[in-house]
Amino acid sequence: PGARDVAMVADADIVMSGGLELEAGWLEELLHNASADESRIVALGDNVDPIEFSETGGHDEHDDHMDHDDHDDHEDDHGEAITGRLLVGDGEEGNLSVIDLESGEVDQNHFDLGSRAGRIYATKSGRYAVAVSSDANTAHLFDGGIYMEPHGDHFDLVEGDIRRLPVDLSGDRPVHLYIDGEWAAIFYDGSGDLVLINEHELEEMGDSYVPAKMNVGAQHGGAVPLAHDLFATTMQHPDYATNPDEYRSPIGAEIRDLDGNILYSAEGCEGLHGDAGNGHMAAFGCVGGVLVLEADHGEYSHVFVPAPDGSPDDFRLTSVWGYHDLHHFFALGSAVGLYIVEPEDGVMEQFIPSTDALSPIQVAFGHGGETLFVVMSDGELRMYDAHDLDLLASNSGFLTTPVEAGFWGRPHLATAGDAVFITDSVGGEVLQLDGHDLEVVEHWDVDGKPTKIAFVGILDDHDDHEEHDDHDDHEDDDHDDHDDHEGEDEDAHAHHDHDHGLWDPHFWFDPIRVKIAVHEIASRLSALDPESADTYFANAAAYEKELDMLHAWTLTHVEMVQPERRLLITSHDSLSYFAKLYGFEVVGLVIPSLSTHVEPSAEHIAGLIDTVREHNVPAVFGETTVDQKIVQALARETGAEIVQLYSGSLGEEGTGGDTYIGMVRSNVERIVGALK
Repeated sequence: PGARDVAMVADADIVMSGGLELEAGWLEELLHNASADESRIVALGDNVDPIEFSETGGHDEHDDHMDHDDHDDHEDDHGEAITGRLLVGDGEEGNLSVIDLESGEVDQNHFDLGSRAGRIYATKSGRYAVAVSSDANTAHLFDGGIYMEPHGDHFDLVEGDIRRLPVDLSGDRPVHLYIDGEWAAIFYDGSGDLVLINEHELEEMGDSYVPAKMNVGAQHGGAVPLAHDLFATTMQHPDYATNPDEYRSPIGAEIRDLDGNILYSAEGCEGLHGDAGNGHMAAFGCVGGVLVLEADHGEYSHVFVPAPDGSPDDFRLTSVWGYHDLHHFFALGSAVGLYIVEPEDGVMEQFIPSTDALSPIQVAFGHGGETLFVVMSDGELRMYDAHDLDLLASNSGFLTTPVEAGFWGRPHLATAGDAVFITDSVGGEVLQLDGHDLEVVEHWDVDGKPTKIAFVGILDDHDDHEEHDDHDDHEDDDHDDHDDHEGEDEDAHAHHDHDHGLWDPHFWFDPIRVKIAVHEIASRLSALDPESADTYFANAAAYEKELDMLHAWTLTHVEMVQPERRLLITSHDSLSYFAKLYGFEVVGLVIPSLSTHVEPSAEHIAGLIDTVREHNVPAVFGETTVDQKIVQALARETGAEIVQLYSGSLGEEGTGGDTYIGMVRSNVERIVGALK
């Protein structure tokens, strides 16, 4: 940046950046030179549910640490190696077994949790896991021992032993656990304490880490982390102290900051039970509907989404599921079935009914929130598209029948990439299913009554570690018949994204994520200029419709390319978002480093040549902002065509790529034209 840039920024009210370390520190330096406040930066990519650099093609230095010829990595039917472990909790005893997915070995009853675990969830990165043991008045924090450690411009695979960390999480009846983003929130019913574990701080401090804590009043409550270090916490009944048994249920929810300050309150949720979040919203199950609170950059609001007309007077949803930036929620009640809750429209509708013969008993997210798994009471597992709700696959007959539907026995799920893991407490085993057709590909016998499950570890392609998110939430439809509060808030789990290293900043190749950025821009401009807020949001809505049209247009054009020909070799790792959204595979990178200024080795180039020839790749995609000499050499050696794409900049006026939508259309036309 030059002096003119410094002066321009000095006069700016707001600075939009790509974020995700795209500016690599120079933007902060520019603001410093301009004597500008860093809070002016709006890092758009931080809000779009980013993925990590896939490192397709491998870093030369990294290859020494990831030589899978030396490991017996467990792979699913699609060849994706999964390096990690399954933590399996017993539904009757306080035992935790560990399944090593590389060796296939089961370390039976490896840890004693003091009492059976009400919930076990992995953190955002997949490195850590938390298990809550209410009857033992404690929770447990585990380091899974498998993670990627950054070293300069590459990452080393670390494979150590799983261990319990010496972090004191004892307290008066911990029941509720929810994990979203970098925060894990444990709520202690007996004291009202809320213990908050920040994963980034935990990584830095290790065994000496001390979690943050606040108190929101004793109750059978919980908390949902939101963006910007905010938390939606349940609200204690004002008469709780006079009769804790009668008034143990919360009456509403509040939004608090990390210091415990109440920023917003919303009452009116009788029989509050079950909650979920999506980053900026938190939804709570109630008698007669769902209460939703929203925190939007300093603006707070709530809406009560009522039960559909004709619902019974005692209509109650006791479990809620949400996923980061998914705009609708799913809510379940044993007597009424599974519902889709649309907070923005203020309506809900039944998705799967509940009858005496057949009902949904468990729900979980997979594939980065793209898919929704529903377990039925007859043992059938269904997989839906979480957005348009199309049924993608189903399978039955693999669970031991009759399937137990109660909290301490019903099947629980965890996902990692295209692998789906499910517990069978009746049969005493854990099964792995293929995430495409739900066929059983592996199983392990586990002592006791295997019920709760979490995956810790990484995917060897570490392309989208958000897919580790077995995002469950709370449910126990029989909770009024017993005093086992652990069953009442089932599976409050909302992770997203693995955090092993640098995020991929190229989110603009995904129009759906760009819609999120557009909304963020409108929100920030509205905060600066409230009188024009209607205009900003109207313009954003209009542009978002154009982005929807662009997405539909791209899907149509991509269909011209046969799936087996959707192979990309690019100048650097810039098209992972595009590939993920539209069904392509990046099989090679000319520059394998995260930096575009690092020269690839001769060995790496030789490997790329072999890749082009092996897969008969017809084109190598160069980029307007990356030096093309190596791409040209690769093309000469293999005979592949060079096709230029816009990656980090728009084209000149009149090129067709001089607007965002024009840039995407141009790239799609060139990719499709080269590969079809």
